Amino acid sequence: MPRPPSARNTGRIDLSARDINLPGVLEMGSYHYKTAQRELREVAHAGCFGICHLMRGVQTYRVGAEICHLRGGDQLLTFPGDVLDTAGTPEEKGHLFWLVLRMQPLDAPLLFLEQEAALELRTILLALPHRHFTAHPDATDLAATILNIAQSRPTQMQERLAAAQLVMRYLFQMLEAVGKDEANRPSSRIQRCLDHIAAHLDEPLAVPDLAALIGLSESRFKNRFRNEVGAPPGDYVLRSKIKSAGTALAQPKSTVTAVAHAHGFSSSQYFATVFRRFTGITPTAYREKHLPH
Repeated sequence: MPRPPSARNTGRIDLSARDINLPGVLEMGSYHYKTAQRELREVAHAGCFGICHLMRGVQTYRVGAEICHLRGGDQLLTFPGDVLDTAGTPEEKGHLFWLVLRMQPLDAPLLFLEQEAALELRTILLALPHRHFTAHPDATDLAATILNIAQSRPTQMQERLAAAQLVMRYLFQMLEAVGKDEANRPSSRIQRCLDHIAAHLDEPLAVPDLAALIGLSESRFKNRFRNEVGAPPGDYVLRSKIKSAGTALAQPKSTVTAVAHAHGFSSSQYFATVFRRFTGITPTAYREKHLPH
């Protein structure tokens, strides 16, 4: 699962099989990044099944040739043989939990289940029809509880059995979410707002104005937007501007100042600050990297 090459790992937890001390659980962890990190290069766990659970933010992942755009509340599965990266994009600021289970051999110990039950669970997981879907509503709180227990490095059998039971519950919630295939589209009201943002990236796009556009109070708009899109509206606006600005910066005749003003930023200095927060590099460095040679 995600292993950024950057050494700036504040807000990051990595737990190995020895730390977790549960049969069949190879790895577990989370990150809570306040700024973008460098891109994630190819990661693979041979013979394993992985779950990436994006609790907050947005993130692009590539699994093989498939590009998956995650938003807060989504889960992404990796199967044995899969190679995961961020398709050349940075690891975005946000909050992510991951869990890796060993799949081979199929009858190896797993979460203290009897051999037949362990085989059946692995068979079910490997046959799942979807790899990207909306998580169960309770999955975020449960993941946080599991991680807290695992960080205590349980050694007593009673503690280990309790932790294994919670992991099983997390897996069953995931199976329920896959069964419902809850990859929901935003409502027509919020989609209207998204379309407006996309068409007016050269404007300030203040949150109160966006709320008024679709006839909601500011507080209700913020809650509804976050629930349906997976990110706060102000954050989504800035991210959309930076994505568009990145495309503009790659044009030979562009300048940082012109691109900043064309995307509604009051100054190139503020633009550079926001750009670096979302991409991990300055607009000038990004332009030099992406200009055709």
